[in-house]
Amino acid sequence: MLGSSHSPDRIDSQTSQSHILPEPTVIFPPSPVASDEKLSLGVAGALQLLKDRRVGSLNKTWNVVQLQPGDYDELWWHVERDEALCQYVTTKVHLDYDPKTLQLVVRMPSLIHEMLLASTEQDILSQLSTIGAGNGSAAPLAQNIRSLRSSTISLQDGATHDPDTQFLYKAAEFPGVVIEIAYSQSKKDGGKDLAKLADHYIIESSGNIKMVIGIAVDYRATKKATISIWCPRYGSDQEGEYLATEQTVVSQEFRRIDGTGVAGKAFWIPLKSFVPPSLQSDILSEALEQRIVISYEKLAAYLDKAEARNELCKTKQGIADVLPAGRRKRRRRPTPEEEFMSEDERKFEELEAAEARRVEERDEEWKEP
Repeated sequence: MLGSSHSPDRIDSQTSQSHILPEPTVIFPPSPVASDEKLSLGVAGALQLLKDRRVGSLNKTWNVVQLQPGDYDELWWHVERDEALCQYVTTKVHLDYDPKTLQLVVRMPSLIHEMLLASTEQDILSQLSTIGAGNGSAAPLAQNIRSLRSSTISLQDGATHDPDTQFLYKAAEFPGVVIEIAYSQSKKDGGKDLAKLADHYIIESSGNIKMVIGIAVDYRATKKATISIWCPRYGSDQEGEYLATEQTVVSQEFRRIDGTGVAGKAFWIPLKSFVPPSLQSDILSEALEQRIVISYEKLAAYLDKAEARNELCKTKQGIADVLPAGRRKRRRRPTPEEEFMSEDERKFEELEAAEARRVEERDEEWKEP
């Protein structure tokens, strides 16, 4: 069913059917939800949440909605019928869905989050570009690593995640490296549990996701910020061989409580972490061992810059030219096609509302005395 994902660029596991959402349009699936059924609480709540986010009436960056079996597909059926909402959700919102817990997580990254992510990602891409432009053995490898940002990853248990960013090596099914940013206190509010998320990525990709980098920012009480890294670990016990997750970097501070960056330390990503083992046989070991390195001081500087920009936006102290006195703002007029669509949408909403009232009245008539 088309409604199982919202990202235009998907990464699907072999055990999951491919679901690719085309350019946002109003879509009417052949088997819609029966018109005489009321929306479940989960679907109604999720739809209202997405609509509220679109108009800017919600500021919380993280929301969790508890769904029931079948709700996720029904939710997407309704989202895809609303062209404006569908376009917003597919381009602006990060969604995570777990079919085991039936929980839908709706994330709206903050400015600090996005700027820190952009700076870190750009640093990695810049180093890959430098390696790729060289004459070393790692050049061909680096040239084939791409960022897919928050494209939806479908894991082998049917769950989907929109990571903050990810890096994929050419024909690989899964990204080799995933980066997630969280606020260190957000877990109390139902926010990201980086350790749990990293384990899910690694285990349910069968170890194809070889490194998950988690950055946690304590944005409420202090200036402290930490980095953690998880990788696959293979072993054996009485039951045989197993795949597990190992935390190789455990909540290391890269910015202290007082806001100063930690000197003399760095995190690194070996190029082999981007490449599935089955594709490494034709690559020289010296190329696979080459590293992307970002110092903790630089990472702290990226966070400082993001916070400074956020404060500038909050206080509206940024530089902005003003129109000369007497110059009017003349907005673009809607085309006849757009006016027709708006009127058509209004009539459709009225019909939906009338149908909902009719069903409610019918249900009241059928209630036992």
